[in-house]
Amino acid sequence: MRFDRDERFAGETKYPLRKMARLAIDGVTGFSTVPLKLITRLGFLVLTLSFAGIVYALAMKVFRPDITVSGWTMLMVVVLFLGGVQMLSLGVLGSYIGRTYSEAQGRPLYIVRQVVRHDGH
Repeated sequence: MRFDRDERFAGETKYPLRKMARLAIDGVTGFSTVPLKLITRLGFLVLTLSFAGIVYALAMKVFRPDITVSGWTMLMVVVLFLGGVQMLSLGVLGSYIGRTYSEAQGRPLYIVRQVVRHDGH
Protein backbone atom coordinates (compact mmCIF):
# COMPACT_ATOMS: atom_id res chain seq x y z
CA MET A 1 0.00 0.00 0.00
CA ARG A 2 1.46 3.38 -1.01
CA PHE A 3 1.07 6.63 0.82
CA ASP A 4 2.04 10.23 0.16
CA ARG A 5 4.22 11.90 2.75
CA ASP A 6 4.23 15.62 3.47
CA GLU A 7 7.48 17.55 3.07
CA ARG A 8 9.79 17.74 6.05
CA PHE A 9 8.81 20.59 8.39
CA ALA A 10 12.24 21.42 9.86
CA GLY A 11 14.43 21.65 6.73
CA GLU A 12 17.07 19.04 5.98
CA THR A 13 17.87 16.04 8.10
CA LYS A 14 20.95 16.11 10.32
CA TYR A 15 21.17 12.32 10.37
CA PRO A 16 24.41 11.36 8.55
CA LEU A 17 24.50 8.90 5.68
CA ARG A 18 26.66 6.46 7.64
CA LYS A 19 24.05 6.18 10.41
CA MET A 20 21.24 5.83 7.85
CA ALA A 21 23.15 3.01 6.12
CA ARG A 22 23.72 1.26 9.46
CA LEU A 23 20.02 1.60 10.28
CA ALA A 24 19.10 0.14 6.88
CA ILE A 25 21.45 -2.82 7.36
CA ASP A 26 20.07 -3.42 10.86
CA GLY A 27 16.56 -3.30 9.43
CA VAL A 28 17.31 -5.90 6.78
CA THR A 29 19.32 -8.23 8.99
CA GLY A 30 17.26 -7.78 12.15
CA PHE A 31 13.85 -8.60 10.73
CA SER A 32 14.63 -11.00 7.91
CA THR A 33 16.42 -14.25 7.17
CA VAL A 34 16.75 -13.34 3.49
CA PRO A 35 20.50 -12.54 3.71
CA LEU A 36 21.06 -15.96 5.27
CA LYS A 37 19.12 -17.63 2.48
CA LEU A 38 21.20 -15.71 -0.05
CA ILE A 39 24.38 -17.03 1.58
CA THR A 40 23.02 -20.57 1.30
CA ARG A 41 22.31 -20.04 -2.40
CA LEU A 42 25.77 -18.55 -2.82
CA GLY A 43 27.15 -21.68 -1.15
CA PHE A 44 25.35 -23.86 -3.69
CA LEU A 45 26.72 -21.69 -6.49
CA VAL A 46 30.29 -21.84 -5.15
CA LEU A 47 30.02 -25.60 -4.70
CA THR A 48 28.75 -26.00 -8.27
CA LEU A 49 31.52 -23.79 -9.63
CA SER A 50 34.05 -25.72 -7.55
CA PHE A 51 32.90 -28.94 -9.20
CA ALA A 52 33.40 -27.26 -12.57
CA GLY A 53 36.88 -26.19 -11.43
CA ILE A 54 37.63 -29.73 -10.29
CA VAL A 55 36.59 -31.10 -13.68
CA TYR A 56 38.79 -28.49 -15.38
CA ALA A 57 41.78 -29.26 -13.14
CA LEU A 58 41.45 -32.99 -13.74
CA ALA A 59 41.00 -32.48 -17.48
CA MET A 60 44.16 -30.35 -17.59
CA LYS A 61 46.03 -33.08 -15.70
CA VAL A 62 44.84 -35.79 -18.09
CA PHE A 63 44.88 -33.99 -21.46
CA ARG A 64 47.63 -31.39 -20.96
CA PRO A 65 50.06 -32.87 -18.42
CA ASP A 66 52.96 -30.98 -20.01
CA ILE A 67 51.70 -27.56 -18.88
CA THR A 68 50.39 -28.40 -15.40
CA VAL A 69 52.57 -27.75 -12.38
CA SER A 70 53.26 -30.71 -10.10
CA GLY A 71 50.71 -30.74 -7.25
CA TRP A 72 48.53 -28.02 -8.77
CA THR A 73 45.66 -30.35 -9.62
CA MET A 74 45.34 -31.84 -6.17
CA LEU A 75 45.67 -28.43 -4.52
CA MET A 76 42.93 -26.94 -6.70
CA VAL A 77 40.61 -29.91 -6.15
CA VAL A 78 40.96 -29.70 -2.37
CA VAL A 79 40.76 -25.90 -2.11
CA LEU A 80 37.77 -25.53 -4.42
CA PHE A 81 35.81 -28.40 -2.92
CA LEU A 82 36.40 -27.39 0.69
CA GLY A 83 35.62 -23.75 -0.09
CA GLY A 84 32.28 -24.72 -1.61
CA VAL A 85 31.39 -27.06 1.23
CA GLN A 86 32.31 -24.44 3.85
CA MET A 87 30.22 -21.74 2.17
CA LEU A 88 27.22 -24.08 1.92
CA SER A 89 27.65 -25.19 5.53
CA LEU A 90 27.81 -21.60 6.76
CA GLY A 91 24.64 -20.77 4.86
CA VAL A 92 22.73 -23.73 6.31
CA LEU A 93 24.00 -23.03 9.81
CA GLY A 94 23.15 -19.33 9.45
CA SER A 95 19.62 -20.17 8.32
CA TYR A 96 19.14 -22.41 11.33
CA ILE A 97 20.43 -19.75 13.72
CA GLY A 98 18.24 -17.14 12.00
CA ARG A 99 15.13 -19.25 12.52
CA THR A 100 16.04 -19.88 16.14
CA TYR A 101 16.58 -16.15 16.66
CA SER A 102 13.22 -15.32 15.02
CA GLU A 103 11.44 -17.79 17.29
CA ALA A 104 13.21 -16.45 20.39
CA GLN A 105 11.98 -12.92 19.64
CA GLY A 106 8.39 -14.05 20.10
CA ARG A 107 7.00 -11.88 17.31
CA PRO A 108 3.58 -12.83 15.92
CA LEU A 109 3.42 -14.60 12.56
CA TYR A 110 1.00 -12.00 11.20
CA ILE A 111 0.86 -8.27 10.51
CA VAL A 112 -2.05 -6.18 11.74
CA ARG A 113 -3.44 -4.16 8.85
CA GLN A 114 -6.06 -2.21 10.76
CA VAL A 115 -7.04 -1.78 14.40
CA VAL A 116 -10.78 -1.60 15.00
CA ARG A 117 -11.88 -0.29 18.36
CA HIS A 118 -15.40 -0.80 19.64
CA ASP A 119 -15.37 1.92 22.32
CA GLY A 120 -16.39 4.67 19.89
CA HIS A 121 -12.90 5.96 18.95
